[in-house]
Amino acid sequence: MRALQVTQHGNPLDVLSVNDVDVPVAGPGEVLIKVSAAALNFNDILRAQGGLVSVPKPPPFTLGMDVCGVVTDAGAGAESWIGKRVVGVSKDAFGGIAEYTTAPTAGVFEAPGSLDDPTAAAFLLPFHTTYLALVVRADLKEGETLLVISGASGLGTAAIQLGKALGARVIATVSSPEKADLCRRLGADLVIDHTAEDFAEATLQATGDVGADVVCDLAGGDFVGRSWTCVARGGRYLPVGFTDDDQNGMTGRPLRMASIGNFSIVGVLGAWVDQVDPGMRRFGFNPYTRAEGDQVHAALGALLTSGSIAPHVGRVVALDEAAAALDDHLQRRSIGRTVVRLD
Repeated sequence: MRALQVTQHGNPLDVLSVNDVDVPVAGPGEVLIKVSAAALNFNDILRAQGGLVSVPKPPPFTLGMDVCGVVTDAGAGAESWIGKRVVGVSKDAFGGIAEYTTAPTAGVFEAPGSLDDPTAAAFLLPFHTTYLALVVRADLKEGETLLVISGASGLGTAAIQLGKALGARVIATVSSPEKADLCRRLGADLVIDHTAEDFAEATLQATGDVGADVVCDLAGGDFVGRSWTCVARGGRYLPVGFTDDDQNGMTGRPLRMASIGNFSIVGVLGAWVDQVDPGMRRFGFNPYTRAEGDQVHAALGALLTSGSIAPHVGRVVALDEAAAALDDHLQRRSIGRTVVRLD
């Protein structure tokens, strides 16, 4: 089968190639998915570069996390999935940008019937993660103000839509007029170009110095400290993305700012896992379970049916174009989600 592989560590354009590799075999509790579409993620860039990742892997290896496709085979205990059209996260978040991939059933869900394959591939991680962040963790309420850092990203476009569906006032930060137009079309009440003005000051002015009740930070880096200055008293700061962090989110922060601001830092991990490796648990890994994932998937299904949310696919590319598309992602030229078509 054909797969997008990292041959050595480096930037995507330098180290990625489409290679012929063996079809993987599904183990116990896993399914084999014939992939029709796979989404690109910043995490793919980190893995290609050899940066800090949760599951390190030496080259060569196949990139790719979230996919849409049909289950063609299954390991012991997962046979009931055979023949179903699904969305899922590949095993250890590797191997998804390929004609076939394996995935543990804890991270596999039936694909929404209203979505075509590229749009379904763009749905799972952004909407599951932002629903977990905004609803389960932050308890965003109607009438509150939500600030979305990196509003035109894949997760940002999902967060804006979910915020509006929940009845919040949504403020989004962007880095270009084109991205600003998209956020406004998705329903953002105020869009701030952080390259032209101080987004924290603009947020305070827009809220009468109250600040945002919930900050969904999808970038990290310098956005963290500035975000902490514009959180409302009793507000919730969600560290969801770390694309601007040199250490992939492992950079230290001065927690005193949370004390003087009287706000909460609310952690979010967009993963569903029923059995946690003891070593990973002692590292601090503590995800929600598949049963809670089913609740999130059902709630999002209802929002899809009502038309309150819709995944935003910026573009669809062929497998041979994936390396260049990841470079666009690295250079912040992407808008919404980029999906690789494999069928």
